[in-house]
Amino acid sequence: MKLAKNILVFLSILLYIGLIYIAFFNVYQTDDYIYSYGTKKLGIIGNSLDFYKNWGGRYFGYTINTLNPVSNDPENILPKVYPALLFSIFIGISALNFKQYFKYSLSESLLKGFLLFFFYTVILVSLPEHFYWITGSNIYFLPVILSGILLYSYGKFQESGKKIWFFLSAIFVAVIMGSNEILALLLLGVLIVLNFQIKSKENRILLIVGLIGLLLSFLAPGNFKRLADSTDVFYIKWLKRIGIFGANSIYISFKIILILPLFLTIFGKELKGIIEKISFKKAILIWLISFVPLLFTGYILNTIGRQFENIIFFYLLTFSLVMMFRFEKIRKFWWISIIIVFLPETHIFPEKYANFNIDFNVNNIFKEIFLTDLKTYDQEIENRIYTIKNSKEDSLILDKIKTVPKVLYFDEMSSVHEDKKYVNDQLQKYFDKKYIRTK
Repeated sequence: MKLAKNILVFLSILLYIGLIYIAFFNVYQTDDYIYSYGTKKLGIIGNSLDFYKNWGGRYFGYTINTLNPVSNDPENILPKVYPALLFSIFIGISALNFKQYFKYSLSESLLKGFLLFFFYTVILVSLPEHFYWITGSNIYFLPVILSGILLYSYGKFQESGKKIWFFLSAIFVAVIMGSNEILALLLLGVLIVLNFQIKSKENRILLIVGLIGLLLSFLAPGNFKRLADSTDVFYIKWLKRIGIFGANSIYISFKIILILPLFLTIFGKELKGIIEKISFKKAILIWLISFVPLLFTGYILNTIGRQFENIIFFYLLTFSLVMMFRFEKIRKFWWISIIIVFLPETHIFPEKYANFNIDFNVNNIFKEIFLTDLKTYDQEIENRIYTIKNSKEDSLILDKIKTVPKVLYFDEMSSVHEDKKYVNDQLQKYFDKKYIRTK
């Protein structure tokens, strides 16, 4: 077990350094430009309201994105600093929680934070959109960090009874509910279970705050405008929903089971400490919260994608408790999990369902560092933006980006022979051009 921990500590620190190195070549992308354009045109409040009315109910996530400073950052500093900052904060917040709930020393807590970051990274479905796309990070990665702060605040309130920690908890509940729908459903499930287990005025208030935030998010006019109504007959529509729910659940379960022996080995001490305080039935109940957003995504006919990251992480944490109760012995197969983590992505499914391919990201990260000419990619993007920005023509036909990274987020514009994509539209609006295409 000590060998497994030593190997993973080394890999975790190496992974962290590698991801920061990749961030040095990150650039603004797609929605970054349209958020900045909207704020420039409508102001922060106006842009936030416009997204709420016409796009969706993420009242916190979209508001944060309206602050995207593309026009005030000609050197592209933020895309290179922000991912590294979020990586570090995730590890730091995780460390605070290990210190709070398991009474570890600061050094041991930081070590556990690095290890948790390793597992979080390898389970991501879309690492580029989650880590390196700024507007995506604000919707998917930042809320996870805020959830860690909520967990810490709630623990401090339970320990000290000081109202300031309760008020902070209430604020973060409201913020998370307006970050993304998946995490909102997970948090709601947790708050409901918490109210059944610990009946208190404060827990009821947190649940009420959560419900109000959830309604504000889900009942946004933009959600209904974007909701596409299926033309299928009733029974076909529900067969599709059941099928999608089943496919999503199988994918998540399979991916988690492959790395579970290693997770149980690394965090066995913490998991044992938790299962001594709760029953097996309660562990099952907490794990079942994972299926609430999976039912929701099945209902809206949404297959595996970047929005599933929060479900997978919660699933890993809660299912590991269930397995610790009944199947602790699988920890001895930790070495198989390490081998699996380094395997390249599978290519079983067609492009339309490519997210169902199993990928633990480590292989792609190392390929990116050693094989991709990231400096050339950075320069190509810089040259493209410089050309668009400084051209006096209204119509531009540009070279395609030749160096396309696997880990950094990039979505190419459509060519002159293709229909206009949202990428073209966003750059045209931002740079006030009538026509931008690639050759």
